[in-house]
Amino acid sequence: MNDQPENKSIQINTDYANQSVDIKFSENLTDNRERGYILAASFFSYCAAQGLDKQEVIEMVNTNYDQFTKGDESSLFKRL
Repeated sequence: MNDQPENKSIQINTDYANQSVDIKFSENLTDNRERGYILAASFFSYCAAQGLDKQEVIEMVNTNYDQFTKGDESSLFKRL
């Protein structure tokens, strides 16, 4: 019997003409907490592979996070 969890996937596409990012999740990836964990782990893994230290990642988040959370139409979330 196989006790391994089922593989899941996330596909990220960019659309520069519309300034958007499209994220598609496999049908078996429906839990938002799991989606967030996988995306966050991927981001941190990528940063580490690029040689960024913890302080550089903190500064990157501090510099860019507000672009995604503003309540007006300039928010990247509004455009996604």
